[in-house]
Amino acid sequence: MVKGFRRVAAALIATSASLPLAAAELSVSNLELATTGSVEGQDFVLASHAAAELSVSGGYKFGGTLKFAFDSNDLEKTLGYSMIAPTDPISDPNLTTATQADYNALVDELADRIANDASLAFRLARISIREPFSLPVEFGYFIGRSDVFCSGDEFPLRFGTVPFGTAFRGFSYFPEGIGGNTALQYDGIHGVSGTGFSLSWTGAKDFVPILYAYQDASMAIADQTSGELDRGRYSADLRLLANGKMVKFEAFAGGTWPYGSTGLYRGGVLAYFSSGAGANFLAQVGIPRWDPGAAFSIDNLFFLFEPRVDFGFASIFVTLFYHPFYYMQSETGEKGATDVNFRLLLGDLQETNIEGGFETTIGLKGTAATAVAVTDQFSLILAPYFSLVTEGVRWDFKVRVHPLRYAKPLEIVETFIGVRTAF
Repeated sequence: MVKGFRRVAAALIATSASLPLAAAELSVSNLELATTGSVEGQDFVLASHAAAELSVSGGYKFGGTLKFAFDSNDLEKTLGYSMIAPTDPISDPNLTTATQADYNALVDELADRIANDASLAFRLARISIREPFSLPVEFGYFIGRSDVFCSGDEFPLRFGTVPFGTAFRGFSYFPEGIGGNTALQYDGIHGVSGTGFSLSWTGAKDFVPILYAYQDASMAIADQTSGELDRGRYSADLRLLANGKMVKFEAFAGGTWPYGSTGLYRGGVLAYFSSGAGANFLAQVGIPRWDPGAAFSIDNLFFLFEPRVDFGFASIFVTLFYHPFYYMQSETGEKGATDVNFRLLLGDLQETNIEGGFETTIGLKGTAATAVAVTDQFSLILAPYFSLVTEGVRWDFKVRVHPLRYAKPLEIVETFIGVRTAF
């Protein structure tokens, strides 16, 4: 892990040195730390998650961006494993029943080590040419994980609007990630990942169409026989962003080929409506993946509805989120899962840098991809919380109460501390 980190760091330094000093900019575009405290057995245990994105960029007209990402499922396990060597591999070809159990334990240990490995990894390399030949376009060539569609985060960056994306995402609400992988989190409806090109029109101030064409890395699935990645599938997406005073709108549509006899298709919209009198509404609705050769059902849908009412001294947010069966081209294992979150806020982070309140989250876990019922279908979480911003750093404190865990009283209450920043 250390050697890998050094190699990446050396490459990052070399890349930074190759850029003109006055034009290069090193930044941490995202940093999130979260620690959850809960009782396991008879012990109070802390589990920490960390995620960060490091960016090196330079130039305006010929803009280059290089991004690396760091993510750890459980930093306590990462630190613990770093202090001890893996169990010696079992080499006896004639395993007895006892050594077979030892072998299975070794496999589980190695899998857990890999899952909790903390290392800096490549995320994105992109070169952009703005207004070539004085034309109102921007051309981009990228390799890696690029833009995310319909999250709402593009509007503050591109149009300078106040952030309006839902807060109901990330490790605070989905500590187990998607399908048990904390590195995968719901963020928007679809994301571009692979090698390709983008072309956007910049001739209008509040309207931007963008076209993407790329080899889709999300479809590079390992062959079950050879273990090699099955590449050679290509995607194209058309994306539109429109920024109005009272309405913010984003839509996209795309497809992937070859796949089956007809290909795969997707589309979605984000809409944010503001009445100007304290009533706002956010909607994210889409189909992350649709195979025309298979039956269509509600499980193909991604939808999140979030009405918001601001009374001045307090606000109420109600979020309904239906999980899709497919997300980022992969099965989620969360078929039919639904969450309803009620949040009462006192204060305003954007105006006073402090807020508090109480939230209730009701979850229906649905069924797994194999249509086997999940043991615990319902969840209920009651959580008083407190948030504040100090010099660009957001702190979130929560005490979560799980009333349905009454059979294990010590596991009813857990604590949460989260920190987010960018610099």
